[in-house]
Amino acid sequence: AFNFERYQKMEFANGISGPSDWITSRPYGKWCSANPSSIAIDCEMCETKDPISGKSDNKALCRISVVNADNRDEVLLDTLVKPLWPVSNHRTWVNGISESDLENVQFTLKHAQTFMAALCSDQTVVVGHAVHNDLLALRMVHHCNADTAMLFTHIEETDGTPSLKNLAHGVLGREMPDVHDSVNDARVALLCAQHYVAKNGKVDPVEKKYTRSSSRHKLDAADTTMLLVHRLPNTTVAEHLTEMFLAYTHVKPKKVPEIQFNGTYGKCNIEFSTKEHAELAYTSLVGEEREDKTGKKQKRVGLKGGGYVCVRKMNKGK
Repeated sequence: AFNFERYQKMEFANGISGPSDWITSRPYGKWCSANPSSIAIDCEMCETKDPISGKSDNKALCRISVVNADNRDEVLLDTLVKPLWPVSNHRTWVNGISESDLENVQFTLKHAQTFMAALCSDQTVVVGHAVHNDLLALRMVHHCNADTAMLFTHIEETDGTPSLKNLAHGVLGREMPDVHDSVNDARVALLCAQHYVAKNGKVDPVEKKYTRSSSRHKLDAADTTMLLVHRLPNTTVAEHLTEMFLAYTHVKPKKVPEIQFNGTYGKCNIEFSTKEHAELAYTSLVGEEREDKTGKKQKRVGLKGGGYVCVRKMNKGK
């Protein structure tokens, strides 16, 4: 189960949100007996920055789509959402949402939360892909979820989760557009979940046909200043990674963004000041080096309490 409390503590400590900014689904009762028993959701997010404190929110809600899982043709809600703070990165290449699209939007996160609180009880099944990310963008604590990222695996990988694009291709035999459409994404996740149920959980692993969005075939130059750290225990916070690199390599990361967790483990792209700093940090790490399935070099770095994390380069053969 996803640890909402840990994430909340991180946001509270960083001044991104407070307890009053979150909602929790209420117990089932007569008030919701006529509501759908299950829904599928998908949210689009952008990055915002508080002009006063300078704090950044990497999961600011900018679109929400909710589909009735009992009748996937029925869209219960589909709307753009006006973020609270000014947008510092619209991520248009991912979500298709531009600055002009949000200019006159009046619907806010509070409106989205009010809608979800009226729709969902604690027994409503919320279907989605990596659905914890959608719930975090909504700042909504809800534990009755069907996450298609956790229901399927890749053919050659046991510690990763398939993308929705790979699921659509492998399970449904259909292609997904490069730019996200949250209504379509919610429906595709729902169809994959229904396939899983129809097969009683006995589903085949899917091919990892797509490794990155085709809109970014090649790594940006900035990617060479980064190292991917994965297989992170779910108790890890950003400060732990900064401390690890300082202790093991004497190289301080420039930026450690929010860790993305899926189940037991998490991953994070660590940014360094230059590609030389990233290379020095990787070279200085002590650990067994091997190539991953994509041909990129990575090291297994032992942890003081036992176990290990993996630190991987962003480019092949370097």
